[in-house]
Amino acid sequence: MLPDMDAAVADEVHFPRTADGWRLALHRHRARAGGSAAPVILCGGYGCNRHFLDYDERYSLARFLARSGFDAWVLELRGRGLAQRAAGGSGSRSWTFDDLATHDVPAAIAHVAENTGRPVTWLGHSMGGMLLYAYAGSLGGGGATLKAGVTIASPIAFPQMVSTLVSQIGTVLLQLPFSDTIHQRLVLGMLWGLLGRSTALTVGMNPDNIDHSTVGRALRLALENVPRLKLQQLARWASEGVFCSADGRIDYRAGLARLRLPLLIMTGSADRLATPEAVGGAREYLVAAETTYVELGRAQGHAVDYGHVDVVLGQAAPAEVFPLIADWLREHQ
Repeated sequence: MLPDMDAAVADEVHFPRTADGWRLALHRHRARAGGSAAPVILCGGYGCNRHFLDYDERYSLARFLARSGFDAWVLELRGRGLAQRAAGGSGSRSWTFDDLATHDVPAAIAHVAENTGRPVTWLGHSMGGMLLYAYAGSLGGGGATLKAGVTIASPIAFPQMVSTLVSQIGTVLLQLPFSDTIHQRLVLGMLWGLLGRSTALTVGMNPDNIDHSTVGRALRLALENVPRLKLQQLARWASEGVFCSADGRIDYRAGLARLRLPLLIMTGSADRLATPEAVGGAREYLVAAETTYVELGRAQGHAVDYGHVDVVLGQAAPAEVFPLIADWLREHQ
């Protein structure tokens, strides 16, 4: 464990190593007074570092869970935030989703389980939840160290509109004159400046549920550059309608049938990146899991119709979404 000069809000920062030579970062918020202090790992989505799930005192799901009595660990996967190749390690500078599921997820779970002496709950937003599906399903991971899971806006397929959009954006980014790294942080930062107040915003969030300046700052802080190989894999998922390993040998969607954890599956009714159909469709494959499905929208009695980003960074999320997660966690500890 080392001190974290870049994120002093965390009580501790741990740096577990993966089997293939990367040093991950786990930012720990210890449970405040009361509660079970049950450990929860929070993992952001595509290209996001710790700041998406731990932005500030109001919008941090991690700090909310710590105040609610949980031991919250915010994970930064390889190449994000403070996570980097270990000194003397042989870890590749490029990677795919498969490397994250095969190496990063088990390393993080093992570290938290060992340091707390308790099984862990995995909470992932978007691709962070898809990693749980791949690891605990197709890869058969977890065992006694993984107790339950929460997936937020985590699709197992992309709707046609999103497939076309992702394929087009992926094609543009892949054609840019970069080597192994796609500098999406700069590109998406520019796009926010150009499109942040246009109707294009509705693809990723409900504009009525965000503070524009807050979300703009949060996304610019949270988004990281990604390797070309990972973007190529995502573009293939979008264009071919699959959820599989880069070599096509592992069908992660079919592997959900082997997942046996209690799961909370959450989706926003206005999410156009991960529609309720794309998220809720996981239940058709999760035949051995105990699932709780929650759609967040006005028709379900919530204050707003939630989109992809504002399910975490939305103005109503701290009052509506965060308590739902904490209540479910209490019921399953």
